[in-house]
Amino acid sequence: MRLTIAGLLVVCAAGGSDLPVNYVAGPLIELNDNGAWSWFMDERAIVHDGKLIVGSVRAVGDYRNDPAPGWGNVEIAVYDLASGRVQRTVLHRHLQQDDHDNPALLALPDGRYLAVYTQHGVERRIYYRVSEPRNPLAWGQAETFDTPGDSASPLRGNNVTYSNLFRLASGRIMNFFRGFDLDPNYMYSDDSGRTWRYGGRLAHGRDGYSPYLKYAFDGRSTIHFVMTEDHPRNYDNSVYHGVVRDGAIYLSDGTRRGKLSETTNVEINAWDLTKVFSGDADNVAWVIDLELDGQQRPYVVFSVQKDGRGLPRGQGGMDHRFDYGRWDGSAWRVHEIAYAGRRLYAGEDDYTGLAALDPKNPNVVYISTDADPVTGAPLVSGADGQRHRELYRGSTGDFGATWQWKPITANSDADNLRPIVPKWTDPRTALVWMRGTYKNNHGEWTTKVVASILP
Repeated sequence: MRLTIAGLLVVCAAGGSDLPVNYVAGPLIELNDNGAWSWFMDERAIVHDGKLIVGSVRAVGDYRNDPAPGWGNVEIAVYDLASGRVQRTVLHRHLQQDDHDNPALLALPDGRYLAVYTQHGVERRIYYRVSEPRNPLAWGQAETFDTPGDSASPLRGNNVTYSNLFRLASGRIMNFFRGFDLDPNYMYSDDSGRTWRYGGRLAHGRDGYSPYLKYAFDGRSTIHFVMTEDHPRNYDNSVYHGVVRDGAIYLSDGTRRGKLSETTNVEINAWDLTKVFSGDADNVAWVIDLELDGQQRPYVVFSVQKDGRGLPRGQGGMDHRFDYGRWDGSAWRVHEIAYAGRRLYAGEDDYTGLAALDPKNPNVVYISTDADPVTGAPLVSGADGQRHRELYRGSTGDFGATWQWKPITANSDADNLRPIVPKWTDPRTALVWMRGTYKNNHGEWTTKVVASILP
């Protein structure tokens, strides 16, 4: 916790070293013995009809040279909140051993579920399946939708990944995905996900690799998003916010910025939107999570790399921080809130353990870090003497200026990373995460999918 007393900054350590080996704040539930996800598709986990439903992608050894059962399977785990029973099914066998293939999930009004997913940047095809009524373990046939692009050209810049599903009050389902020109595009369905049409391109990033986006939905007709200009390995990213409503794009203060494109042409760039955070060589941002408070105002958490200036790829990323921003109705109030620790692996110097906002409470965030969130000291586990990523719950009472941190895991013999807090009307919190070893997103992970129901 950080307190200001008589002009002095007083820092109190977050604690956790005195807790038992492999401590978890609540009962640990294993949903799947192997699985992973990226963080740019949603919802990756939902609570519906008394069930926690979580998608993931399985990794099995050196699948390219030594294929084994289960490699690259897209899987669904279902936890019955009343009985505690866990069941699993395969949504798509051997799609691709890459965590970008994780599905986005949506509960439909008739009790069915929609799953939309892709391979990672190798084709223009988006896959979708609809479940049987009230049964997320039984799915209909996989259908496909081909997105725009030059079919005569092998240009990777038109290939797809990342799906984000929203059902508007009108009944239309929107899916925002990375597609044409590696920008955010959208498609829509007016028949509960059974057929789809291409909608257009949402916004444009820098002419480099790809902008990155997170979305939040008011449950009716308004979709908020935050985005960067590019991948942080290529550019010193800032963070921008925009709003989609009634076929137009607005700034944070409600100013109409332009029409939502209905073609692959686009008139709005990331930097035309409201700037949340100004990046530079010492502060390279990457968005992590976005939610809306009770007044439908957005709040965001993102990572900032602090040590990459002038360094070639693979030599930075040893000092990350988590920043929290909240729109107060007239301006964005942004604060650095915690040390995020080191990169996950060399080559992707901006990958962290990530964080998750509490969708019910803008004053709560969950983070994964291998550094004490307050002091930055390495978290060395009493279980094996190694540095591991642990989960912490942060809470604030002053719009994000100061935080208190409570360990959710401690003294672990494995990393705890990529937390998710699915929306749930229950007073309890469902926390889902990956627990194990993650080496890269192209098939090298041995992480269990776990959860805990926290009071």
